[in-house]
Amino acid sequence: MNTTQECQNMVEEDEIDLRELWQSVKDGKRTIFLTMLAVMTLTFVYVLATPNSYKSEAVLMPSAQDSTPSLGGLGGLAAMAGVSIGGGSMTPDVAFKSLLNNYSFMKNFVEKNHIYEYYNRDDADKNYVFALGYRGLYDLFHGSKEKKALSEAEKNDAIYKLTKTLQKKISISADKKSGLITISYTDYDRTYAPKVVNYFLKDASAYLVMNGLKHINSQLNYFQKEMANAEAIELRKNLSEMISKILQSKVTMQAKEYYQCDLLTAPKTAYIKDKTKPKRGLILVVAFITSMILGIFIVFFRNFLKEGKEEDRDEWKKSLGSFKCQFIIKR
Repeated sequence: MNTTQECQNMVEEDEIDLRELWQSVKDGKRTIFLTMLAVMTLTFVYVLATPNSYKSEAVLMPSAQDSTPSLGGLGGLAAMAGVSIGGGSMTPDVAFKSLLNNYSFMKNFVEKNHIYEYYNRDDADKNYVFALGYRGLYDLFHGSKEKKALSEAEKNDAIYKLTKTLQKKISISADKKSGLITISYTDYDRTYAPKVVNYFLKDASAYLVMNGLKHINSQLNYFQKEMANAEAIELRKNLSEMISKILQSKVTMQAKEYYQCDLLTAPKTAYIKDKTKPKRGLILVVAFITSMILGIFIVFFRNFLKEGKEEDRDEWKKSLGSFKCQFIIKR
């Protein structure tokens, strides 16, 4: 046998016989069906037991903010005295995000608004909405449990976990073109989601305004002292103008309900059909395709193991036959 013929035989042995594969699929159709049935049943139970998630959002319109008034030589004088005059360009969305990522603020936010207590009520899930209006599976997996009293350390740990969850579920974004700021919260309870958005807006705005007023008051105190000690008429005039502008910014800051923003649209309770997830149809389609692929893989893998055992058995028989032949020859 020449080399070309040997190579051709090797290629033919390595070729995948599609008819054999199809026959394997037909022979293993029961396994494939059972695999698909098991996966689809579990998926169906999951989508029925999972409540709908709803989003509530508020849209804010940043106010036109004047930059910090030009201080001329007074700015350098204030800096030498250790007084911060500002001039930063932090936008409201950045300020809100900074507070959202601040654990100390968020922990106080959770405790002040009794959010932990709300989510740990016996009927905390009474407003949940389910597919087909059926909540039997959810109640089966989340049956009534006796809530034992938590120690101080356990409660702090639970509040910590809730705070981290809120930081993930509250979203803050700003449109670069329009400048509009959107603050949203996603939750199973569609009636509570707008309350969380309102709580955050009010607490974050109050915190930022308080810090802003501290900064403004430090400026006022400094310039008022300088004005009391100033003798030159021109300097007193400049200081008076600065104090007037700072007072204007103070009044403007206090007049706003939200930090440097006006409310464009208030958070509302989402319509019962306007859920964000789960996307049950997509989940079922993906599960169907995945279960079919998994079933076929199991069939092929099982055949592979079976063929491997048969090859090992044949090799063992050949080795045993060879050993017998050698033994007979020697005798």
